[in-house]
Amino acid sequence: MNNYPLVVTLGSGSLLAFLLFFVFFKILHLGGKMAALATASLMLLIYVPLSVTHWVGIDVFAIHFAFFMMIPYGLGIITSVHEERRITEGEGSVKKGMHWIPALIIVFFILLAVVDSFIISTATTGLNTSLSKILLPKAESNDISRNISSRFTGAVSYDLQDEEKKFDQYVDKLQKQRERGWRIGGGWDKTPVINQPGTFRLTAKDKMGKPITEATVTTEFRRSSDMKQDRLIHLKETGQGVYSGSITLPLAGCWGMKIHVTKGKDDHEIRGETEVAVLKDGKLHIPECIDGEPDIDEKRTR
Repeated sequence: MNNYPLVVTLGSGSLLAFLLFFVFFKILHLGGKMAALATASLMLLIYVPLSVTHWVGIDVFAIHFAFFMMIPYGLGIITSVHEERRITEGEGSVKKGMHWIPALIIVFFILLAVVDSFIISTATTGLNTSLSKILLPKAESNDISRNISSRFTGAVSYDLQDEEKKFDQYVDKLQKQRERGWRIGGGWDKTPVINQPGTFRLTAKDKMGKPITEATVTTEFRRSSDMKQDRLIHLKETGQGVYSGSITLPLAGCWGMKIHVTKGKDDHEIRGETEVAVLKDGKLHIPECIDGEPDIDEKRTR
């Protein structure tokens, strides 16, 4: 089920619920309430095992369950009212067909299912690139990369306040890092350009200004809009306390950075931002980062 769009699974399942109800009601001649009960039971027997073996999230399960139960329930109420009127008012006094109010309610819930399916699908898989360019506003950062991601990744970066133990570890690490006093500097040799290799160089010194040698240095470049584009580079020591490496970034605009310098049991971390330019008409255009995310240390490099 997770390989099919939500609109398809919800739409086809709702149609199946309608068909099953009228099979029980018209062909098997069950009463409205019994037809609704039989339809709801059969839909549960079909959908629940499929959802358990192909789990895609509680929100997707909830919207399927709600509509698969609501359809037979609503049809059962409508048909039961007709049956009671035939009994109390006589067979000839009740007009055939459905009143416009129940019909309007059914149409409303069908539209509601389509809209909810679109919202959930957009949140989990994102909009089509061409559609997102039409519906979504232009990015304030002037990110002119071709691939626009509109999906919600589901994670809140560095939200440690709700996790007391991790937050305490974070504060402890921050204090030790400040006492250690390592000084990490450097950045790009030249302005980084989309899809062009660039050299990223760092210098590492201790509290006394002496080079930190034989350390393990990694730099992670993060794209908040699309985690699949994240890049990790291991910098090699090219001199006394100097570490460098080549990296190619595929998207223009703002990238988050996380730098780790590790020697022995000491682990020094820096987080910051960098901007990647795009070459257009022979000129470099550098989309600016809108706002930073201060952390253990913050550094912006170009």
